[in-house]
Amino acid sequence: MKKVILLLSIIGFCFGCAKAISSQDEIAAVNGQKITMAMIDEKIDELPEYYQSVATQHKREILDDLIVEKLLFEEAQKRKLTKDADVRKLIDKAARRILIAKLLEIETSAQKAVSDEEVAQYYQQHKDQYLVPERVQASHILLNSEEEAKEVQEKLKAGADFAEMAKAYSKDLTKDRGGDLGYFQKGQMIPEFEQACFELNVGQTSGIVKTRFGYHIIKLTDKRAPEYKSLDEVKEKIREGLISQSKQQQFRDFVERLKQKAKVTVKEEAFKAAPAQPVQEEAPLPEEETQNENVQQ
Repeated sequence: MKKVILLLSIIGFCFGCAKAISSQDEIAAVNGQKITMAMIDEKIDELPEYYQSVATQHKREILDDLIVEKLLFEEAQKRKLTKDADVRKLIDKAARRILIAKLLEIETSAQKAVSDEEVAQYYQQHKDQYLVPERVQASHILLNSEEEAKEVQEKLKAGADFAEMAKAYSKDLTKDRGGDLGYFQKGQMIPEFEQACFELNVGQTSGIVKTRFGYHIIKLTDKRAPEYKSLDEVKEKIREGLISQSKQQQFRDFVERLKQKAKVTVKEEAFKAAPAQPVQEEAPLPEEETQNENVQQ
């Protein structure tokens, strides 16, 4: 029993000795320059949000990228590329853009909250922006020839299920969902197909409709009248838009203040249109050449 207790205490001591690696601990080094887990996390944070979760699972590969980046940067410095004239121009441009972006971030960061009342007022004043036109939902069966379309049409008239016929005969990618095209409004489908859809009543099946894709048999499954999106559906989008408008106005006000404090001169004559140059007429073609040109037309 004592041996067991001793063994367990040794194991516990060994586990206690193991030290978790913090984000600032060195996990690699390149010519004496350390790389930490925090640097990898920073690299991941620079990626678009939808890539970040994937990148988190590939930190070892990101470490390899950081190592290569450090090697290349170190080599560029050894070659004194920062003194190259073209490189200096690019660095100056980048620095200018970064500084301007930071300045504007500071100047437009003070935002008052947009209230629900302001959002509701904007919604009422611009309600036409949120009108959803008439929409229909349709399914179709696409066939290569009119003969095939007639055969399928006869089976439908005899009572065959439309969705099952679409799965069995349709050449369109929608066949796996019974030919369902979902909801659409005018202007989203090719004209002849769209016209046939909007002329149907719900539950009604069309005749054979020919388009450049082939021969269609269409069934209208639903029709929705024009309707307004509710305030709940669009309020966050409206709020974001109002905040954006406020930032733009802050930017314009800030620039105007800078202009008023600065001395700006412009030579407007430099932008006046230059007098038009007379067009020199081309010499007429010989009669024989002119006649030959008319024959080709």
